[in-house]
Amino acid sequence: MKIDLKKFFRVSSSKSTVIDNVKIIRSTKRLKTISLQIKNGIPIIYCPSYIKDSYIRSIIKKKQLWIKKKINVEKNREKILIKNKSIFPFLGRKFTLLTLASEENKVFLKNNSLVIHCTEFKLAKKNLVEWLKLEAKKYFVKRVQFVSSKIRINFKKLNLKGYRAMWGSCSSRSEICLNWKLVMLPKKVIDYVIVHELCHIVEPNHSKSFWSLVKQHDSEYIENKNWLKKNGIEVIKF
Repeated sequence: MKIDLKKFFRVSSSKSTVIDNVKIIRSTKRLKTISLQIKNGIPIIYCPSYIKDSYIRSIIKKKQLWIKKKINVEKNREKILIKNKSIFPFLGRKFTLLTLASEENKVFLKNNSLVIHCTEFKLAKKNLVEWLKLEAKKYFVKRVQFVSSKIRINFKKLNLKGYRAMWGSCSSRSEICLNWKLVMLPKKVIDYVIVHELCHIVEPNHSKSFWSLVKQHDSEYIENKNWLKKNGIEVIKF
């Protein structure tokens, strides 16, 4: 016997509404689950198009404290801004950004400043990203080789990508891929990610054996892992 859920839930013609200060996005696709997320300080519920408003309100009431907590966390989180004299992280240090008009585009470190020369101010972030990618490549090529030799786990190839949801990956061909945005994090956290991905060459999943191997090569891996979870979100969104 088949039960048509749509008989029990009212179909809404609206794809996006607001209920109790929460944005509701109803999907016309075959979405079967309901999810609650906080994006840029705004609570959003994604749900099938046939879910009743009364049911959504019950979810909001139940998750009210969780919503407030998550919004406060986002408000208090340090944002990475590309503004003149804002603070920018690089390899565990904080530099003051200096954006200057120039006849050429270049980026360099000078004392405690990260100087961006640009022909147009709208090119500041583009110039900075290009510089960060170059610096990431220079640093990671040497560092991954060093860590690999130290822990005696060999890899075949290193790639860099701009992931928005993960810090690295390891293929079945023993190829390591790192997020170039790691260059904005502390060095010991970078080393944790490198160790993590190299250990996947030996242990391809996140089993007890895998974490035991990670701990063997990084005694502070739990601290580094938690730091990354707490502080890495703004960097990975950059």
